[in-house]
Amino acid sequence: MIRGYEEQFEKETVNRIRLLIERINNLLLPDGVSKYYAADLTLCLSAGALLGAIITSASLFEVIIREIVIERATEALSSQYRKSHNLEVELEEKRGLGFKKLVDELEESGLFDATDAASAKEYYDNVRIPIQHGLPARFIEKHGDNFAKEFKALLGIYKKSSWRDFEEVIEDYSLSLIETAIGIIERNSK
Repeated sequence: MIRGYEEQFEKETVNRIRLLIERINNLLLPDGVSKYYAADLTLCLSAGALLGAIITSASLFEVIIREIVIERATEALSSQYRKSHNLEVELEEKRGLGFKKLVDELEESGLFDATDAASAKEYYDNVRIPIQHGLPARFIEKHGDNFAKEFKALLGIYKKSSWRDFEEVIEDYSLSLIETAIGIIERNSK
């Protein structure tokens, strides 16, 4: 049986998770699958599954950016074009139009805050890519204890990333990273 987050974490962490779940439930999401990802994110947080939550938040983040682009394009295009084209499929088929380019286009169009655009691209590079592609060393390097790493490097101590290193980084940084993603979504998906 899985214990809920209230039973797994200290009071401060419990409050942060509770607030995050509230914020996610209050997001103004575009019509689309982002609502499913958001519901799944709240389930991960409720179970205290922080790795699952960070994985789901990274996917939610990317899906919402795509949904915002589709929503804005739909508003701008003529009804005749919308009836004859599936914008979601067209966007997915454009391999050269990735997450960062979509964020750049939204920013250049004035539909996305410039500071949030930079943060979104950094989140993509430092969270989404290493987590979704199974690159724990890269994730640990970006978010772990830099002093300890530098000290070990000075001593010539190099080792493979352990499950414990990864677990510590997830426990220490996942909620902050999810809060960052939710904040960007809140400010830019209205």
